[in-house]
Amino acid sequence: MRTVILLPFTLIYYLIISLWGFSRPFTKKVKLPARIISVGNITVGGSGKTSLTEYIVRGLIARDKKTVVVARGYGRKGKNPVVARGEDDCRWEVCGDEPAALVRTIPGLEVYVDSDKTKAAIRAVNSGYNYIVIDDGFQHRRLARDLDIVCLDGNRPFGNGWLLPSGRLREPIRSLRRSDAIVIFDSVRIVDFVQKLPNGIPVFFATKKIVNIRDGMGETVNLAERKVFGFCGLGNPESFRKSLAESGGEIIGFRAFRDHNIYDSVDIRRIVDEAEKSSAEYIITTLKDFVKIGNIWRGSMPLYYLEIMIELDRERDFFELIG
Repeated sequence: MRTVILLPFTLIYYLIISLWGFSRPFTKKVKLPARIISVGNITVGGSGKTSLTEYIVRGLIARDKKTVVVARGYGRKGKNPVVARGEDDCRWEVCGDEPAALVRTIPGLEVYVDSDKTKAAIRAVNSGYNYIVIDDGFQHRRLARDLDIVCLDGNRPFGNGWLLPSGRLREPIRSLRRSDAIVIFDSVRIVDFVQKLPNGIPVFFATKKIVNIRDGMGETVNLAERKVFGFCGLGNPESFRKSLAESGGEIIGFRAFRDHNIYDSVDIRRIVDEAEKSSAEYIITTLKDFVKIGNIWRGSMPLYYLEIMIELDRERDFFELIG
């Protein structure tokens, strides 16, 4: 019913997207003297692009490439361009939750945060970087890329198949033809929708692995056979619920907030009350949520986050493609 009601708006969105796509070849692009790698998606909600960005950056740094990330910094309160350089230097209010999470997990990483990603990339090149990873760059037009990587959620890659607002698609499925590689998260190797993917584009499969469960001081905990309460503010909360289940703990309560939720004292009280009523021993969230709520957490129970990394099949082939 909701899809039918929103159909007129979807048709308008389709016309706008079609015109946008038609004009794309005529848009003058800025070519920079650096390797530009975009990580993006064609849907709203979680698809694993931040995890893949971290994976790529770690791999490039390990190969002695001078690498930087460019990001919009969605949800941040400030509008001025900033450079996030470390956990103490990057409050989420200034740089956004995803940049704050990235610099927390990768020591020494810089993230150039700007709503104009082309300008941010130019500044990064002027600072000496020759590998630039663009977070959420598939729909960006002005900056020429050497590689466009698209992430898909293996469990619901295209939602109901409709464009916004009736569905989750930001662009039609055929736009995948612009990509240079597709990474499918959390899926079996043989999936029906693979047949819908364009021919000739390399497809890789990624799985998320729990590295540790940490608190704000870096202390770790083992959740085996422990009762846990989980919460998150993600576009795909089920992905986090799945990871939490794989931690070994018994999920006895779970709350999903809206994507990029900004937490306040009311949210904290609700989380703690529900956790206590369910007799949870630990409260667990994601790192992206932890960087926003950790400093204001005043709950009677300590707060932990899952430290997650991904594994990619055919890693050598993937980084040969990266360049």
